[in-house]
Amino acid sequence: MSETIIEPGNSHASDRDDKLFAGLNYVLFLIGNIIGISTILAVIIAYARRERAPHWLQSHYTYQIKSFWTAVLGIIVCTFMIMTVILSPFGLIGLALIWLWVLIRGVVGLVRLLDGRGHPDADAMFV
Repeated sequence: MSETIIEPGNSHASDRDDKLFAGLNYVLFLIGNIIGISTILAVIIAYARRERAPHWLQSHYTYQIKSFWTAVLGIIVCTFMIMTVILSPFGLIGLALIWLWVLIRGVVGLVRLLDGRGHPDADAMFV
């Protein structure tokens, strides 16, 4: 009797695992609005998995990485604004807007992921 050998390839199980990691990242980003350290973990996962993921999931990882670095830059600018007396109200408003922006991007990205769609423009700063 001959044995059939099945080579592992691009199976639905590996796509499901990649989709699970991308979804986990969105959850970590949303939790990161409250506990910031989870966002750092999410961006590390995104950098590690982006190259190996299918093309439509690469757009999600790129979207997450861009969201992270844009939010970090905004937080740094707003922190310097808060340190000054005159610009501190604008810095506080800026931090609130960054929080809302990350929340909206996380929810929109998670919805697109659950629908099985990639991002049409992962490099865009708006949703």
